[in-house]
Amino acid sequence: MSKRWLTLCLLGIFYLTLSGCGNAPHSQAPVESKTAYTVTDGQGTIVRLPQKPQRILSVNIASDEILMGLVAPARIAALSYLADEPGISHITAEAAQVRARVRAQAEAVIALQPDLVLIPDWQPAEFPLALRDSGLTIYVFHTANSVADVRQNIREFAAAAGETERGEALIVRMDDELAAITEKLKRVAEPERVTVARVSTMGGSGGVGTSFDDICRHAGVRNAGALAGLDRTGSLTREQLVQIDPDVFLLPTWDYTNKTDLEKLRNEIRTDPSLQTIKAVRNGRLVQVLDRDLFCTSQFIVQGVRGVAAAAYPQMFGKE
Repeated sequence: MSKRWLTLCLLGIFYLTLSGCGNAPHSQAPVESKTAYTVTDGQGTIVRLPQKPQRILSVNIASDEILMGLVAPARIAALSYLADEPGISHITAEAAQVRARVRAQAEAVIALQPDLVLIPDWQPAEFPLALRDSGLTIYVFHTANSVADVRQNIREFAAAAGETERGEALIVRMDDELAAITEKLKRVAEPERVTVARVSTMGGSGGVGTSFDDICRHAGVRNAGALAGLDRTGSLTREQLVQIDPDVFLLPTWDYTNKTDLEKLRNEIRTDPSLQTIKAVRNGRLVQVLDRDLFCTSQFIVQGVRGVAAAAYPQMFGKE
């Protein structure tokens, strides 16, 4: 081979090498999708979403209800098993459009391969950890203890789902309903405020700092559990009930264990000798307000406010 051809070959190899070195970093660099975005969950964890999630999974009735208000059923991979339970769910009809149901069990959730999982912060830490370890995208949300918390969760879920406008519209509808109730309650003078006591098969009397206590505040009533200084787990004793003397007993409508005879419970309260001096018993004001409303921490919490207000002030709300 002549020196001329040898030189040309060596030059060719040199330029190919330079060309390869110049292109390699460019071809290997990660390309950030224009549809990607990040949100921060209720525990301060930054959650990255490559695009609007199309297979969202919820393991809690509150997130079930909010999610159904934000996205089309086709974008929901699964709802919690309580979505079909009319005693605690407001979305039984709509939920029929989503086939899968789950409990908070890692294996079942992983098997569905969702692209976003909504988990309440009261779940054991091992559950979201197992899902993250499997590569799933997890959003842990703060359990709502007030109407304001519900608004915040709606906004956060909407941001995670890429549906901020729908989230704001949902809040507007909720606030409009709340404003209508508040307007009616302006006619109730402070000395005329009714005291209510909640009886529950799920434990607790809904004391200070609970969503029920905030429902009572918006409904213009005094909450016996809060007056007794209880927290979310404490239950009113007979002595406390006699001392507080509530005007209305709110009786349960749903028993998650299916073991409680609710009519028998009503009769026991009505005939209990130690409760006969209480105004609620003397006046026969033992009222049932739907548990799905009283325990609600979604946009339907307004129905809990209306239910309590109607039980306390039937002359203003009729049979609402």
